[in-house]
Amino acid sequence: MVDRTRKGVARATGFQGAARTIFARLAGVVAAFLLVPAGAEVPLHPKVGVGDWIWAEQTHDRQECRFVRVFEIPRGAQVTSAWLRMTADNSYQLFLDGQPVGRGGDWRVLIEYDVKLLLTPGEHVLAVSALNDFDVAGLLFGMRVEMSDGRVMEVASDDSWKIAPNDVGKWQKKTRGWEQWSAAKVLYPISPNYRPQVYQAPVSQPLEIEFWQRKGFQIALSLVALASVATGLFLGSRLFLKSRMEKVVRRERERIAVDLHDDLGGGLTQLVLIGETSRRELPPDSQMAEALGRLCDQSRGLLRGMNETVWLINSQRDTIRDFASYVAKYAESFFQNSPVRCHFDLEDDLPPLPCDLGIRRNLFLAVKEALNNILRHSGASAAEIVIHRLRNELVVTIRDNGRGFDPSEERDGNGLRNMAKRAREAGGDFKVVSGPGEGCTMEFRVPLFAPARFGIARFFPWNRKRRPAE
Repeated sequence: MVDRTRKGVARATGFQGAARTIFARLAGVVAAFLLVPAGAEVPLHPKVGVGDWIWAEQTHDRQECRFVRVFEIPRGAQVTSAWLRMTADNSYQLFLDGQPVGRGGDWRVLIEYDVKLLLTPGEHVLAVSALNDFDVAGLLFGMRVEMSDGRVMEVASDDSWKIAPNDVGKWQKKTRGWEQWSAAKVLYPISPNYRPQVYQAPVSQPLEIEFWQRKGFQIALSLVALASVATGLFLGSRLFLKSRMEKVVRRERERIAVDLHDDLGGGLTQLVLIGETSRRELPPDSQMAEALGRLCDQSRGLLRGMNETVWLINSQRDTIRDFASYVAKYAESFFQNSPVRCHFDLEDDLPPLPCDLGIRRNLFLAVKEALNNILRHSGASAAEIVIHRLRNELVVTIRDNGRGFDPSEERDGNGLRNMAKRAREAGGDFKVVSGPGEGCTMEFRVPLFAPARFGIARFFPWNRKRRPAE
């Protein structure tokens, strides 16, 4: 094999040298057809360790020829030795199962590769991209694989190789398309005078693939990313709908509170005024005056209950600061005409944090029951209401200096049970400390927000926590 420079030197030597060159090529072609029938398996050259020169059907300058050969290591076999030698005129790049193994660029040098670590039982793909600059071209290849059971496999450059079309992608890897590709052409066997140099390349190591580069991990990561995006969109849409619904509910609560205060409250106030005016016009000891007095008292009670309901449902009074202020006003009014003097200890800097409607309602009703018990059963002369915030909890403590009682004793009344029930419905705890002659201390501790208000369980009914009644 010679390149264009070598052929120019041959011409300079005269007609005789050129004639010998042409005769040698013709003799090689004739020997190829006589010694290597089409489809025959070519053994490795005993001295060089390669097959015959092969190339495509047509040869031209600046030609890239891509060769593919598939072979299989038997199942259960253990490779003890595997080396291959190759060269090309003018250059090549070698792939094994898509992994680059090596490259070369001198047809007079055979490069030997140790590929033992790359071969495992199963099917493998040899792929060579060879480039011809000009004039004649060719590829030499030989591989010998020895197994622990004594079997030997040899792969030579012959017409069993396939030529991959230049417009085919990923041709270096395992594919069934190569079965329809054209076969390589055997040009001629190795010349007896061919004495190449053999260069041993470093041992080929398996390509180390990190776990994040593996296809399974990438697919799993993609699925997790898609699931995260879908979950984010789902939760975002639910939060958006929830916020819109809460705005609608707040507007409706505000409207109902205004209607109750203006219509029902105004009507009850007029009813009380009419009753009081009519009662003053009657004799004090008449039955009609007594009936009108009872009617006025019931109307005032209904008016107080209506005011409490308006305060509870008014969306503009949803903060713990408003709650503490309203409880203080209610207690002051409640004990106004009684012998009990009530003191207040309210945290000065209570923030205007929102307090859930269900929590406010249950906590207020529990405090109302506690104040009623002090007035009716304790015999106390003084009471104290303490309201402060402890992290994400609101703590309401009510003390009195009354006769006290033993909390462990069974009682006929439902006051303590009702207060404990209200505290549980608000998502909190109720604790009572008392003793005979020692007064009584009742503590309500409830969260500022309803359980799972912003938690993910709110969006999944099968995992939803128990929420306080609203």
